[in-house]
Amino acid sequence: MNTLEVLCVTMHQKDFSKISQMNISSDVIFANQTDTTEFKQINFDNYTAKMISTNTVGVGKNRNLALMYADADILLFADDDVRYYDGYEKAVLEAYSKYPDADMIIFSMDIVKDGNIIRKISNKDKRLHRFNAMKYGTCVCSIRRESLVKNNIWFSAMYGGGTEFGHGEDTLFILDAFRKTLKIYSNSYVLGSCSKDESTCFNGYNDKYFFDQGVFYAGVFGILKRIMCIRICIKRYKFYKGEMSFLTALNHTFKGIKFYKNM
Repeated sequence: MNTLEVLCVTMHQKDFSKISQMNISSDVIFANQTDTTEFKQINFDNYTAKMISTNTVGVGKNRNLALMYADADILLFADDDVRYYDGYEKAVLEAYSKYPDADMIIFSMDIVKDGNIIRKISNKDKRLHRFNAMKYGTCVCSIRRESLVKNNIWFSAMYGGGTEFGHGEDTLFILDAFRKTLKIYSNSYVLGSCSKDESTCFNGYNDKYFFDQGVFYAGVFGILKRIMCIRICIKRYKFYKGEMSFLTALNHTFKGIKFYKNM
């Protein structure tokens, strides 16, 4: 029988109140970015919760820290603005039983703002391929620990919240899994809700957003980097057209490419 562990990145926690806030009913590890260094462990409802508190800055580094303490068969990544629906542990483990060859399964999620569902990340039960990697964030992602360890897959310390370049570590993680030929499936089960009432790493489709996209694409997509920049500027146009032109946004991505080359 497989076991499940939630790996949650969080900040400035003094206790384990996130267990109830997130409706966690499985083992859990909190990687807590704060100003102290300590390890705590408690038992609750026949489960175990661990908290690793350090001053380590960056979401990718803290996800890696949680990974180093993980020991369950199946790992479910989380941000601390997720609230799980009842029964998620059973549903995740059943999905891996249904697909015994799956190395990674990406689930569904409700996106909530001001208490209302504003968007649904709805997936079908199917095998995924590399072009799907850009669509998903970490909080809908799970992986077999054995597959992760065997293929030496980690989160980037260069991209993501708390770094100079504010996003991309989740996409890079999934891309790395595809490149290592892991078998990846999507699943229709809705894990829970993710609150978008506030964000610590997304500040709108501004100059910095497009510059960071250019840096990310230069580092990840090689000769396709400019095509990817054009793609994102077209795809996001309706969100930024009141702030800047298409050519201005594209120019910011190209500045990011140039910056990466000179790093």
